[in-house]
Amino acid sequence: MPVFDTPIHTDDNNLNKVLAQPLPIALFLNDSRQKPDTPLDDAINTIAKKKAGMVLVARVDVAANPKTHASYGSLPTPAVVTLVKGTIGRKVKSQAGNIRPADARAHVDYLLDKGPLPTPKQTEAPQASASNGSSVRPQTVTDSSFRSVVLNSKVPVLVDFWAAWCGPCRMIAPEVDRLAQEYAGRVKVVKLNVDENQRTANQFQVRSIPTFLLFRDGQVLERQVGANPRVLRDMIEESLLPAR
Repeated sequence: MPVFDTPIHTDDNNLNKVLAQPLPIALFLNDSRQKPDTPLDDAINTIAKKKAGMVLVARVDVAANPKTHASYGSLPTPAVVTLVKGTIGRKVKSQAGNIRPADARAHVDYLLDKGPLPTPKQTEAPQASASNGSSVRPQTVTDSSFRSVVLNSKVPVLVDFWAAWCGPCRMIAPEVDRLAQEYAGRVKVVKLNVDENQRTANQFQVRSIPTFLLFRDGQVLERQVGANPRVLRDMIEESLLPAR
């Protein structure tokens, strides 16, 4: 294949052609409706030039290509998704939203096995305070506590099935924290580590992570696979509506 030393601009219709290329891919998602980010644009252009032949740098404008945006969990833009060849198709190696130039470089280094997995930002948006001024965090549940905490709960419960090695799980963790804070007293937000609690994960047929299940009155009301903050909020709001 030819060596590209500038980013490839692609779209919903042609992204699969880009993903079919043999090189590792750094996919940058931007939104043309937002103010131009010259420092980040310069960093992406520099990466494409310096890493030509080692990594394929691609860009997608999510304003015109919502399908691609949704397929990667509607990450807050600007965002990066790094991809490597998997057993079938492409496999996401790392991803992050609200990135800066340093994030772009760090994720590409990780893609090329030249650096550690970048640490997700924990302060992308300010957390609201609980009514009494205290901080509310998601509760950890296990196989043994799942029934009492989740199935017997008097309020709806959002369960985050996650694992420590899961990049998308870490990416969406700050949003899960915010939801726990915002809906404290009305909805429980809990986390279950699937590696340590396989019985419950198998019981509810959790096959990929992150998976979110919304329980009400001991029954699954909604299921979401993947890191999509907007869907999580919609799930919670749905659980607060009167039962039909």
